[in-house]
Amino acid sequence: MKLVEFTLTLASGKSLTFSTHTHGLIIKGKEYLAGNDGILIYTKTRRLKADSVVCQLSTNTSTLIPALHTLGLKYHPYFDRPEVVASQNNIAFYWSSSRLAAFYNRYSTSHLDYPKRRSVIKKAVAFLLETAKSKASFLPREMLAATREPIHLLGFYQGFPIFDNQTGFAKMLSRLGIHVDKNEVMISTPLDQHSREVRRLARQLETLLGIKASYKKNRVVFPASPSLLRELDL
Repeated sequence: MKLVEFTLTLASGKSLTFSTHTHGLIIKGKEYLAGNDGILIYTKTRRLKADSVVCQLSTNTSTLIPALHTLGLKYHPYFDRPEVVASQNNIAFYWSSSRLAAFYNRYSTSHLDYPKRRSVIKKAVAFLLETAKSKASFLPREMLAATREPIHLLGFYQGFPIFDNQTGFAKMLSRLGIHVDKNEVMISTPLDQHSREVRRLARQLETLLGIKASYKKNRVVFPASPSLLRELDL
């Protein structure tokens, strides 16, 4: 995959680089990722401070909020609420209206190709910094708009349904399945007791195709390589 990245120069000369080189954060040369132990990047980096951070090329608050905190930059305290932080491992959070959903309705990069994400990311960062001292109503409570879009079932692979993740939001309505977009293929389950099957299938694909995945709690993410898409008959 071609490297895509850009750098924002923020207050006090702090720099925040967004890059496809990582799916987490890179701080002082060390990469921090969400692993299959369920420990969040938010928790792993909470005590770290730096003048420059490399963040995944996304507006996902699982990395964007820890990046700003590490840089010593203020954002609205809403994003530090335990239930908001925990939403990263709790899809049921998005089944109700929330201010976090409103943030993503305005600044999500989920359905954008990497080269098209820059302008949205810049606006999202500006919003977070500008609303740091705003009232609690800095965002309205909304349902996540993407969950109301039609979901497209593309087929099945070894019993797992395959969903087109470029429309709708199947992976938020049900983690169960294989979710495919132009950048990634995610295999996931909402239930701890089925995580073994997810990891088994992922390791099988790694061996069969000679590709590597990143392992997170109850889900595994592959780059959307041509060989993997062919194997899935897509």
